[in-house]
This record gives sequence, C-alpha cells and structure tokens, in this order.
Amino acid sequence: MKSKVFSALLLFSSLSLMAQDNTHIVQHQNGLFATVSAFATGETRVSLNVSRGTDPLTGQASTLVFFDTFVETDDGFTDTFGAGTIPDNAISGDDPAHVVLDIDTSQVTTLTVTTCTFSFGSFTESCGPAPAGTIHLEWRQTKIFNAHTSTDSQQTFSQVRINFHLVSDSASANVTGSLLGLDINTGDGSAGVNHNSVVTITRTN
Repeated sequence: MKSKVFSALLLFSSLSLMAQDNTHIVQHQNGLFATVSAFATGETRVSLNVSRGTDPLTGQASTLVFFDTFVETDDGFTDTFGAGTIPDNAISGDDPAHVVLDIDTSQVTTLTVTTCTFSFGSFTESCGPAPAGTIHLEWRQTKIFNAHTSTDSQQTFSQVRINFHLVSDSASANVTGSLLGLDINTGDGSAGVNHNSVVTITRTN
C-alpha cells in the first residue's frame, strides 16, 4: 500500500508540473525557526516549518509557515498543504529554547490551505480549500542533539516542491499541541536560528 501511495505522489507531482503554472513563495531566512515531524491523531503524518526572515522583493520582515498532513484512506490518501506569511506575533518570543506558534487560519488571508484526495479505485484526484482551523504548537528544546547545518536540499509532497539553501544552528526540541484538529503529543522537532538561508516553495497542484 505504501509503495502505491508514494508512486501516486510522484506521478501526480510530475503530471502537475507538466500541466499547470506553478506558484512560488520565496523567503530569505535570517532568525528564529522551528520544525516538527510527527504522527498525529489517526496516524496522520504531520510536518511543519515556521521561520522569520525577509521578503526578497520588498525587503520587509516576514514570518513564513508551511505544513503538510498526509493520511492513507481505504483506496488512496488525503493530503493537506498550507503555506503563506503570518503575523509576526503569531510566534511568541524570539528565543529558540521555547517557541510558541498560534494561528487561526480563518483570520490570516495570506495563508492558503488546500486539501487533495486521491483515489486508487478511480485514479482521480480532487482538490479544494481546507476548512479553517487553528494551529497551536509549543517547542521546548531538549538539546539531546545540537546541529550546525549547511546544505542544499529538496522535498517533494503531493502538492508542492520545496527547495532549501540552509545554513543554521539548532537543537532538538519536544513539540506538543494541535494542528487543524490533529493532536501532537510526542512530536520530534528542532528549534534554532537560520543564517542567510533561502526557501522556495513551488506549488505543483
């Protein structure tokens, strides 16, 4: 089942790249960031990244968040992806030792959240706006590991491709809270500071 799911993800990413115009979000990252990757309610896989930085076009300060939830269904999968800028005060504090993120998606017009459902039975995909909800996550550094990272990488989800040029210092963190109704109690995360990093999000669907 899992191999079919990932094959479908790759196929639909390829089809979307050929058939549709892509939408780009770019952020120059300097400052606080936090990430989480976890299994949440109902064995849904959740990942989220929030970071402070600047808009490369305007040079203005910006806080960017993007997240993905993925769950297998009886004959396929459902994937929800959100990305956009959020108010700077959505993050409490600038100390990576303790980070709190609070978002009400119904109140943030610069954040787009889309849900896509794929069916193996009919080999069809349907996408639409996701219902509004809240995100409340809290990171507390455990410092089980500390990392200095300098890398270029790419992540591909069913709806997007994300490219990173990353230079950062971070430490491991325990993450608790909820994301659009999904409870996260034992999330593996990290929190730290980016240095002259760049993230580019390309919607492929």
